[in-house]
Amino acid sequence: MRNPFRRHAAAGSAVVLVVSVLWGCAGGVPDLRIDKGYPDFRLARSIMGEHRPMRLAISGRVGYAIPEDLNEVFVLDLEGHRVAKRIPVGTNPMGIAVTPDGRFTLVTNHHSGDVSIIENARGEVVRTLNLGNNPCGIALSPDGSRAYITHHGGNSVSVLSVPAFETIARVEVGTGPMAVAVTPDGRYAFVANEASNDVTVFETRGFQAVASIPVGRAPKGVALSPDGRWAYVADSGSDSISVIDVSRRSVVKTLPLDHSPVRVEVAPFGSAQHSLVVW
Repeated sequence: MRNPFRRHAAAGSAVVLVVSVLWGCAGGVPDLRIDKGYPDFRLARSIMGEHRPMRLAISGRVGYAIPEDLNEVFVLDLEGHRVAKRIPVGTNPMGIAVTPDGRFTLVTNHHSGDVSIIENARGEVVRTLNLGNNPCGIALSPDGSRAYITHHGGNSVSVLSVPAFETIARVEVGTGPMAVAVTPDGRYAFVANEASNDVTVFETRGFQAVASIPVGRAPKGVALSPDGRWAYVADSGSDSISVIDVSRRSVVKTLPLDHSPVRVEVAPFGSAQHSLVVW
């Protein structure tokens, strides 16, 4: 059977991979196509001008972007095509997430070892959480009640309650965790560990690790399909994407790339399709 993944498009530093046929080994991979999330990122780039966006979170028609060269968050009016506000945060911001209700934006600051909590209605940082150990990646539970933050220098993940922003657990994972993603049902978190070349899976109720899955070299990004059946890992040291069967907790496919991926995102398209955007 021919490789079900093919390159669809490229723009700037992002590449879109498209799945066009089904696999027979594990129930079939859904089709992958370009979704509106990808044009949103291109729109953010055009609004920000010389300041290229490194991370972007969307809430309605407002974007919250981390520029590559500044310790700030840009608030983007996506309809008005303008930067509405620039908010100072900590040093070397790396991750960003907006709560599902749109009230808060959370920013992980790698070098200053803290997390900036922005109250979106006020457009300012209202609280700084000193977590230490180089906070890096961030993901929210589907209901927005918890935030999961990787500590690249601490080999762990902090679990925060939202909106109280209190630490309720610290989970030991692999070495050099970079990114985290939560399954759509909220039951499991997948953590890409850059230095140990694996993905730690832990359950989010008792915070116990249930699997360590070997992947490619230096994984820096992880994302889950909308149906929760597949996890995609950006293997920056192997120039590839590892595809994990979530139920089997094992890699079932490795997708070669012609560049070193540092991030992967999934954009839903319809009820049974999604696109992979790889940086």
